[in-house]
Amino acid sequence: MLKFRSLTPQELSELETEFKHFLVINELYDAEWRQLASDNPTKAQEFIDLFANIVLEKAYNQMPGLLQIGNDFITVFDFRHDDWNLFHFQWNSEEIQPDINPENWLEYIQTSWSALTLKKGAKKSSEHKAQEVFALICKGAAPLHPQTLQDFLQLLQTQ
Repeated sequence: MLKFRSLTPQELSELETEFKHFLVINELYDAEWRQLASDNPTKAQEFIDLFANIVLEKAYNQMPGLLQIGNDFITVFDFRHDDWNLFHFQWNSEEIQPDINPENWLEYIQTSWSALTLKKGAKKSSEHKAQEVFALICKGAAPLHPQTLQDFLQLLQTQ
């Protein structure tokens, strides 16, 4: 049963070594895997989905933060501590904004600070972090690089 999402063919290809180890642990060697994939593609897909669950759960649990950009907001989620922090920047939706994207959002916040409304929130970390991260990604959030998150937190301290 798939908990998150399927891996793309490219992702599965990039994780080929790890997938082969996973198959060996499950006593499926090269010949057995090829036979299973040929004779029972549904069962083979179940193994791929199980592998995807393991890989994505680990990745989501290790994710330091997320970034979500909307038409009139930027939200940063910081998952690095026991208390998760949320920083929600809002601006007047009637104002025309430049194209804000994951490459320039931090610069936009820095240069437009006075025109933004910041709301902060916090909540205790969850034992279901992977599911919560996945749900936010499904709603449009994107992984935030640890250094970018750190740069953002340093910017908050200077404002």
